[in-house]
Amino acid sequence: MRWIFFTLVFGNLLLLATFWQKQGEVNAAPPGALEIPGSVKRLQLVSEAGDSLQPAAPRATSDHRDSLCYVAGPYADELDARHLLARVTALSLHGRINIVEIASGEPSEYWVHVPPRATREEALRTLKELQKRKFDSYIITQGDLAEGVSLGLFRNKESAYGLQKDVESSGIPVEVLVVTKSVREYWVEVIEVSQLNERMRERIQAGDKEISWELVECSQAG
Repeated sequence: MRWIFFTLVFGNLLLLATFWQKQGEVNAAPPGALEIPGSVKRLQLVSEAGDSLQPAAPRATSDHRDSLCYVAGPYADELDARHLLARVTALSLHGRINIVEIASGEPSEYWVHVPPRATREEALRTLKELQKRKFDSYIITQGDLAEGVSLGLFRNKESAYGLQKDVESSGIPVEVLVVTKSVREYWVEVIEVSQLNERMRERIQAGDKEISWELVECSQAG
């Protein structure tokens, strides 16, 4: 019986020693890190990240809205447009007259000119040569034809091209620019869109059936 007792005691001591050894291996693992089997990645606690976590940038929003106005027209006569603008003002509304140039495509004038020279000095030499040959002319100082020399505007096509031929016979290059005719229209713009219901528009229009109302982007703020 005695040897059985000593065998049990010895076995318990052996189990206790094995348990202490395993407990020491578990406590030796570094805090805050966990090694994942089959992976070399390290999990980092939020408290360890510090300033490395940056907040997401807010999304930019846009609330751009185009400002719309009513326009009434078109009028061929500015006086008629002013009469409608007066009715707009009488109703405590705000308006203005916009002028629109519409190209008709029909030639109205013919501009005879020497093409732009490389420098002002060269333009002056060309001018003196033309005046020496009794051609009325002057230097163009602005626009796309600056540093060229103008020989005049003509309503008659034959006169313009006849002058071109005469000047070119002197060895000076000349071009003819066809200026197209434009039609001027007058539109009355009103900014208070919300107040211009159909009844108000008819009141302002005052029975004029030659014009119409259109909703367009305002030509000016406010």
